[in-house]
Amino acid sequence: AFGYTAYGSAIFLCCLFAIKVCASSISVEELFGQGVFAGITKVFAAAENWALPFLPVHVAFLDFILALDTCAAYRKAMGNNSHPVLQVFVSCLIATFGGTTMTAILLGQPPGWLSVLGCPVAFVMGFWLIFCFPGSVPYHVIQKTYPLRLIMSLINCFSGGHGVTSWGADKALTAVHLQPSGSGPYALLCGTLSGCGGGILAAWLRLGGDSKDWAFGTPPTLVRASVTVKTAALSSFLYYALRNPHDFLPWKPLLPHDEAKTVIFLLWIAVTLACEMGVTDPLAPLATLARRLLLVPDQVGNASKPAVPAKAKTH
Repeated sequence: AFGYTAYGSAIFLCCLFAIKVCASSISVEELFGQGVFAGITKVFAAAENWALPFLPVHVAFLDFILALDTCAAYRKAMGNNSHPVLQVFVSCLIATFGGTTMTAILLGQPPGWLSVLGCPVAFVMGFWLIFCFPGSVPYHVIQKTYPLRLIMSLINCFSGGHGVTSWGADKALTAVHLQPSGSGPYALLCGTLSGCGGGILAAWLRLGGDSKDWAFGTPPTLVRASVTVKTAALSSFLYYALRNPHDFLPWKPLLPHDEAKTVIFLLWIAVTLACEMGVTDPLAPLATLARRLLLVPDQVGNASKPAVPAKAKTH
């Protein structure tokens, strides 16, 4: 146990060092000279271009952490079972990049993660460490070291924030096709899908590792939305409201572009920390309030009623 903890601590320190190296172009004075929020905004803006240090090619740091987390979750769901390596590879790939891929398909554009070398390499590295590393040391370290899992969850908030904004809504708002760029629903949908679409596809097709056989049935998200889906949807609507890019709402943009993105990032941080503190669904009260205000019930249709026996005929 001590060995696992020590190794996990070493990986944790390496992650912190990677962040420090990647953000070294920003001085402390530049970060916090105008306030904490301005400093967080600069860090969040720089995070999109973070890379793993000491490598000959640019390997996306955020995608690497997301791949590690996704692959570790898949392997944990497998339990003591084994699946074909290609099936596991494709399943984890869909769960990692499925959201931004769906956004790209909707916009008629090539997926951004395939347009650069660093993203696929980051995924392959994460997959190899979890499933192919001798002794499965990285996987066991992640499972046995809570501080490491926590820091990975917080780093994934950078991916969630950028997924909704930079890789989702902003892609729709600046689409090469004119119709999507002028559509509010397009921006809301792309923001939501880029923030959680990989998880939606994984649950829909049963790619989570709990079953060896894929299945195509009713998407679980449509039956009961997960916390991640709720967070992505709320983030997408909030980002659109803060920016009001089409002047559809009765107010001017409330925040500049980068500051609005930071608010979304802080929302993901808040939800993640609430879940870590034992709150099952931090957004459940808000979802319930929205349904009641809009008079939307949990289920619609013709409720089944007990059959009424026909009256006996009298002669």
